[in-house]
Amino acid sequence: ALSTALFNDGAACGSCYELKCQDVSSSCLPGSITITATNLCPPNYALPNDDGGWCNPPRAHFDMAEPAYLQIGIYRAGIVAVAYRR
Repeated sequence: ALSTALFNDGAACGSCYELKCQDVSSSCLPGSITITATNLCPPNYALPNDDGGWCNPPRAHFDMAEPAYLQIGIYRAGIVAVAYRR
């Protein structure tokens, strides 16, 4: 799922993105993954953008299924910074 900023009112649905983990700690695995955008990650305006409101605009955020995430990051890391390209 894409954050509001990336989803673009549905125009990005079906788009493919290459993601690579960019965390400075040891939370990343080598390599990249290609994902397909399928839906919107809904914003949560009750939470700040840097503490739970990950899908709030103007933040670019990818909400990935666990099996996909585990190809680029380790489980205990949770949310990590990524480099991405469409």
